Order: sequence, then structure tokens, then C-alpha cells
Amino acid sequence: MAPSSIASLLFLCMLLLLPAQHGASSSHASYKVGSSQTFFKTRSKSSGNSKKAASATPTATTCSSIATGLGNNKLPIVHRQSPCSPLHGLPSLTAADVLRRDTSRIRRRFASQSSSVVASLASALAPAPAPAATIIPIDGSPDAGALDYTVNVGYGTPEQQFPMFLDTIFGVSLVLCKPCAPGSTSCDPAFDTSQSTTFTHVPCDSPDCPSTANCSAGSVCPFNLFFVEGTFSQDVLTVAPSVAVQDFTFVCLDAGASDGMPEVGTLDLSRDRNSLPSRLAGSASAAFSYCMPQYPDSPGFLSLGDDATVRGDNCTAHAPLLSSDDPDLANMYFIDVVGMSLGDVDLPIPSGTFGNNASTIVEAGTTFTMLAPDAYTPLRDAFRQAMAQYNRSVPGFYDFDTCYNFTGLQELTVPLVEFKFGNGDSLLIDGDQMLYYDIPSEGPFTVTCLAFSTLDVDDDDVSAVIGAYSLATTEVVYDVAGGTVGFIPESC
Repeated sequence: MAPSSIASLLFLCMLLLLPAQHGASSSHASYKVGSSQTFFKTRSKSSGNSKKAASATPTATTCSSIATGLGNNKLPIVHRQSPCSPLHGLPSLTAADVLRRDTSRIRRRFASQSSSVVASLASALAPAPAPAATIIPIDGSPDAGALDYTVNVGYGTPEQQFPMFLDTIFGVSLVLCKPCAPGSTSCDPAFDTSQSTTFTHVPCDSPDCPSTANCSAGSVCPFNLFFVEGTFSQDVLTVAPSVAVQDFTFVCLDAGASDGMPEVGTLDLSRDRNSLPSRLAGSASAAFSYCMPQYPDSPGFLSLGDDATVRGDNCTAHAPLLSSDDPDLANMYFIDVVGMSLGDVDLPIPSGTFGNNASTIVEAGTTFTMLAPDAYTPLRDAFRQAMAQYNRSVPGFYDFDTCYNFTGLQELTVPLVEFKFGNGDSLLIDGDQMLYYDIPSEGPFTVTCLAFSTLDVDDDDVSAVIGAYSLATTEVVYDVAGGTVGFIPESC
């Protein structure tokens, strides 16, 4: 090939690597070369004073298009701050708030390992014929919180629609239910079970009741786990006009009395036999995917069914899907991570940190990626060394301890984090997903932090929780039958 042709091809590749503008008021762009990414300032109409990219206020037409914009079998999915959402108006969260919430949530989950309920919930993995694809759009959060991604589903007959947060580690769907808890003046939005003709409680002698302790025949199956209480229940779950799950099992929580729980509830996407993917799958193995958007004005999606998750994309990386030896963790999606690198240099992570068995979890409801100290410390130290020329006098906050002030720079190159899998594949994390920006519209040209934190749990078997922030704009494909979790970058 002639040198001029090679130069033209390289220039074209550079152009293809440039991402779309980051929202209406974005002021930066970037390109990748190998395992590094260079950011540079672009002209922008934005004053840069706002921490959130400007976007048009959704109209009734816009809200309607969210439900129908991806084809058949779609549900309206909106961000909790969107005028399209019944949760509109909830207080915004800072990154520190999100870190505290995620840390508390993970600690709760792993502090409950001894519970017989967890073991029972984890006992049966879902088997599934592939259903017709169901694709659900998702709107991103202006906050930095994974639990701000919601899908709209309907409970009961007639259907009552609610935005539900996505969850892949707790092994049960949670829904706030009326009547209101004693002393609560208002508990809306909440599922009014008295208005559903198909609502039933799960009795203690039902095979769908995992709570064998303190549960006698004829009584309602109780739920007392993760510091919340409720009752196991069943009703029709409608996920699209033509897709409904009969006798869907979930936990009814007393509305107004669920300390620390989401405002409406969570939708279980785990490997439990009663999760949504498992119930839709039937007698075969579950398959689904999701793509979390990075910005509130960009849509994402939740796709259920084999047809929706099969992509012949050469850029897809696959990680082997593992099952934990611990029955209490059997509902989680573990992948075979064997190492990490930064800027194409392997990190000196002690052997055995990621274990010989399942130890790395991919989690939809956790925001920032958490690493065991033996993995986080080498990453932090290598990143600090690579960025030693820049000002790190900015104090960190909560679990973010590596922050810089890049204000005033016109160009910046950062080494990229890469996860390495046991099958030889690897996943390169985009700079926008490995860094947290204090002013998102400015990209890294503001106060910027390494968006990883230390995993602080008592369970030595868990070495990493890969959160939604690290995987934003990447379609994460869960293929239980194929034994893999796939990653398709730049999918939303």
C-alpha cells in the first residue's frame, strides 16, 4: 500500500475514533491510540458554568417516542428526573452520595451471607425457549448513580405502571406496596394491591417461599433480609403490551417503612429462577442485555430474549461466565477476570487476588467499580505515576482519593484501564468511563478523579464489583446458556 494511502487510512481511523459530542453543551472530544486516550478542547457555545449538559425539556411527544422509538415490544423508560417519570422532582445526588449509597448497598448484601433466605433464594438458577426480543429504552442520569436508570413495568390487573431500578445481585424484585406504613402521611408512588384482581400472597408451604424459618403452613411467606421487611407476593408483571409474566414473584415492602430502599422498587435481573429474564426464558437459559447511557439526553435499553442479544460485532469482547462455589452467591453474574493493565502495562496485582474461582461481579445496580485493596492500590499508584506531571493537590472525597484539577489545559492524554479475561479476551475502559468529571460538560478539563474505589466487604471471595459507570455506553450481554458475558462498546 502506498504511503499516501496509509496516511489516508490512519486519518480515517482517527476520525472514526472521535466520539459523538457529549451532549448539547459538550466542549471536548477525544481519540484513542493503543491503550491511551487523548482529550482536546473544542469550541462550545456553553459557558461551562453548568455541571449538566443542556438538553431540551421532554414533551408529551418525546415521552411517547421513548416508548416506541426502538420498535415493537418496548416499554417507556425514563430517568427519575425526567418530566416523563412519576419520580420527577426527587433530589439530585452528588457523587459522594452515590459512593456512600453503593458502599452501604454492597456491604448490606455481603453482610447477609449467613441468612438461610439468601441460600434459598440462590438455590435454583433459571433455565429458557428463546422468547421474542423485548427491547426497553433507558435514560441516563444527570447524577452519577446507577440506581437512577429505570425501566417502566406494570404490576397487577388492571396494570399499575412504575419505574423500577435494575438489580443483578439481590436475587428478588422489591416493590413498595400499599397500604401505607403506620405513621406515614403519604406513600405514593406505590403498588395498590387492593386494586389488583390478580394479586396474591405467597403462602409458607409454596415452593416459591424461600423463607422456611419462622414460617408455618397457612401463613404468608415473610421476607426479612438486607435490613428490610416485607412479604413474598405474586401478580401479573407486564413488561410490554404483548409481554406479560403471570404469577411473577416479588417482595411487597411496606410503603413508607423501607429504610434505604429505592423510591419504588427494583427489578430482579439475576440468575434466580424467579427473576424477569428467567421467567421470560421458560425452560431454557436466560439471555438479556442492557446499555446504560452516559448522559441524560441519550437513550439506553434493556433487551430481553436471545434475538435481542445476538450481535455479530467483531469488536465484542467476551468474558467467561462463572458460578460461585458459595451457594449464597449463586444468583450473581461472576466473570473470569485474571488481571488488569493500565496503558498496556500489566499491573503488579498479587497472584490469587482474583482467585481461582469466581470473584469478579458485573453489577447493574452499582455505580462505580470497586476493587479489592490488592487490585486497587496498584491501579491507583500506577495512575498517579503516569499523571505525575499534573496537579494532584485537589483533595479527594469519600472513596475517590486520586483527583486532579485539569482546568485551563487544552489537551490531555491518559492511560486506559483494561480488564483481562481467562479466555484471552480483554475489555478496554473508555476514558470517559474511568474518570469522574466534576463538570461533565467540560470533560476532563475540570476537577477530575479516578473513578474506582476500594471494595470494603468481609467476604474474601469477592475481589471486584464492576459497576455501571465503567460500562456506560457499552452493551453488556448476558448469555447464560453460552456461558459468557459479552461487551459491545459504543452501543448507546
